[in-house]
Amino acid sequence: MLNLLAGAQNLNVNDLLDALAELRASASKISCIEERLEAIQRILAYEHGMPSKGLPADYRQNLPLIVQIKSGGRVDLASALGKPATRGHIWNMNDPVDVYFENQGKRVGPYSLRGGDKLEISFAIEALELEFLPPEYYLDTPNPLVQILAH
Repeated sequence: MLNLLAGAQNLNVNDLLDALAELRASASKISCIEERLEAIQRILAYEHGMPSKGLPADYRQNLPLIVQIKSGGRVDLASALGKPATRGHIWNMNDPVDVYFENQGKRVGPYSLRGGDKLEISFAIEALELEFLPPEYYLDTPNPLVQILAH
């Protein structure tokens, strides 16, 4: 095709149509290769927990968010950090708690944490919600306390 374009003074319509067909065929091959690469990238993200391209990186210069919660509620990590949390831990120090995670409008859970349990954050979380058991379920006075450390 480059030879065809180099000798531009001897072009005819059939040669131009052939060159155009070659370009279209190579464009479809390139788009097929791009789709395959995107599929491989998705598979690697599922297997290894790689964040999506739009997720900002974790900067060590920024201090982590540390929150202690003594009653149930929702913690908006994305607003506090300026990005979704991608690292850290949730530590339930006392009474059992159910944890729900939110990311991109999807809510997942509950994950039950007993007293002393820790959960490492290795995935993107925009918000989390904590639900403690009602006081009538405890033999003693309830003493809920959950610590969240997030980057």
